[in-house]
Amino acid sequence: MSPLRSYRLGLDSLVIESDDDLRTMRNLANILKYKLAVSGLRNSGDALKLAHAVRHLGDAYYYAGQIDVAEPCYVEALSIYRSRNDGRPLDVANAIRSYAVIKGEIGATDEARRLWQEAHDLYLSLDVSAGVAESAARLALLAQLENDLQQSNEWLAEATEAAQTANDPETSQFVSEVKARIDAR
Repeated sequence: MSPLRSYRLGLDSLVIESDDDLRTMRNLANILKYKLAVSGLRNSGDALKLAHAVRHLGDAYYYAGQIDVAEPCYVEALSIYRSRNDGRPLDVANAIRSYAVIKGEIGATDEARRLWQEAHDLYLSLDVSAGVAESAARLALLAQLENDLQQSNEWLAEATEAAQTANDPETSQFVSEVKARIDAR
């Protein structure tokens, strides 16, 4: 197999032989980037910038498949945001969203539902259609898990409408995938 890319690092070279290797290196670089940012912000006195960096560190861990390390980052970021009155609501909604994703993946459905509802309400109040679409779609899946088909269909209808308003291909694709999963059941 021939390397996709070769990088020169000082006297040593790093050979990346696959897309997975490249993805792993990007994930590790993001973890390092945000660890450095968090470290620099810990004593800065800027709690909101720290919360933002900690949330992104959680995202970096999540995308690297390290959910157990990502979760405490989201808890810390949310704790900072919730302890202040001057945080941006979109930052809070995005931190809640990230935490809800993890809770859903580990099977903590009650907590995931509560978090998705909170994120949904924030995205709705901020008129962030893509956030409304994703949160409604995830709430549709959670309602389906409880065999509440009427509620699931209501959430899915809201998700579909919000995805159309968002006019974002990634959001539309996600809602379409959720609809297919619900329809297959």
